[in-house]
Amino acid sequence: MEQAREKTSVMPLVHTLIGLAIMFSGHFLPCLSLVAPADQKLLGLGFPQVDGGVLLSVTHTGMVVSMIFFGVIYLWTFVDTIWPGLLGIVALIFSGFAPAPKVLQMFLGNPMVVMIFFLLILAAAIVYSNLAEWIARYLMSREFINGRPWIFTATILLTTYLVAFLDQPTACFLMWPVLFSIFKAAGFKKGDTYVSVMTVYIAIMALLSFASDPFKGGAFYLLSNLHSLAANDAALHAPELNTAVYLLFGLAISLCSIAILMLMMRFVFRVDVAPLAKLDPSVLNKEPLPPMNAMQKLVLFDFLLYATWLLLPAVIGKGNVVGAFMAKHHMAGSLLAVLLLTVVFVKRKPVVDITVSNRAYPWRVFLLIAVAMLLGGVMTGKGTNVSLFMEYGLRDLLGGMHYITFTIAVCLIGIVFTNFCNSVVLGLVLTPVLISVANAFGMGGGPMMACFIYAVLIAACTPAASPFAALLFGNTEWVDQSLIIRYSVIASLCIFLVVCTVGLPLAMMLF
Repeated sequence: MEQAREKTSVMPLVHTLIGLAIMFSGHFLPCLSLVAPADQKLLGLGFPQVDGGVLLSVTHTGMVVSMIFFGVIYLWTFVDTIWPGLLGIVALIFSGFAPAPKVLQMFLGNPMVVMIFFLLILAAAIVYSNLAEWIARYLMSREFINGRPWIFTATILLTTYLVAFLDQPTACFLMWPVLFSIFKAAGFKKGDTYVSVMTVYIAIMALLSFASDPFKGGAFYLLSNLHSLAANDAALHAPELNTAVYLLFGLAISLCSIAILMLMMRFVFRVDVAPLAKLDPSVLNKEPLPPMNAMQKLVLFDFLLYATWLLLPAVIGKGNVVGAFMAKHHMAGSLLAVLLLTVVFVKRKPVVDITVSNRAYPWRVFLLIAVAMLLGGVMTGKGTNVSLFMEYGLRDLLGGMHYITFTIAVCLIGIVFTNFCNSVVLGLVLTPVLISVANAFGMGGGPMMACFIYAVLIAACTPAASPFAALLFGNTEWVDQSLIIRYSVIASLCIFLVVCTVGLPLAMMLF
């Protein structure tokens, strides 16, 4: 035990030293290069011709910024999610890329980062009001689940998925205790297949919501980034995916995935659900469910209003006054939602006290996304050639493929690599690169990007894959880590197959 403690105390230091070495190695490493076909695009940028091609090299600045970013990702994965990002900003400032005022303006002056700041205030209010808990208890106390194990199981999964639209981590924290109390009451024990599979599936439901949610989940971040690229970089020809249509696309894939996962439970894993048939429904209803209070009603109304603000232009189009106005000011939706929370008073007090609810503000999430956008944008921006290097490298790998094969390969790349680094970060970095590759092959980017965005956000096979995966791997009281890996890998493969067989044809019709 003492040796294990020593190893545990030493490893953070080892990972820190490795991360720091990666972060500052860009100043000393040779610049990456490859010989690409001599096309008009590269010749116009002035790259030297060699061996019948063009020598495409990452600039020194590109190497320095890239290694800062990779070092931050390594430290995020193995050490912490706050100070590495801040250190990355400091390293960028002293790298000579730009003076501090310019870097800080790029960091917090990004309109998308500001929008996310207000959005996370709304998320904190949702957590503080216990709205998600109320909805979960309401759905789980319905009479139709009594004595019906498979309907009961489906209700747990669907409830987790729906509650996660309000807040994904909260859905995990709410539904796991409910599930564990059911295990105890029904007589399940650690090692039972039902216990292992359902513990994993709760995290998978949160991830399905994360990939479907265009309001504030991972899909929101990647869709917003796509919209920003479409508005600010006309040469990239980024597809601006319709938010409402993407929501329908995500819902379709998620519901099909839930159905497949349940079929796997019943006919492949052959889980024993007999103990659930004898479960006393009073276990779920130890206390009567109180009526929804004023705070919860306001927060629910506020969230629905914010969702309407995002979806309405996509539903009614932008060719009318209302649609054009809301589309033009879509980034103001989160600010207006927070404003509403602060101006509604009952008995001379705000229904939601922002100063109190913001104790639950997810600063780690905000800083991670803001730093990822800063470093990822700088790394793939002008003057680094990183984006070009990745683009022509992927061209060699994916060249000659049919559009369907190309999209499947892109989704596979996304779902594999996202298990070893943050999914949103990877999505932000790869988005402009994949669009450039699709453009080079004369392929439309819409269906490919819709499938990629969904696939890159469902990683749960390693603790580094996502916050939900990290939470899942901490549930060793009820399931061994070896079983977590087994069932999360199988679940990821099932969802990947659904994306390929259902999502891709659907995306080609919708986008």
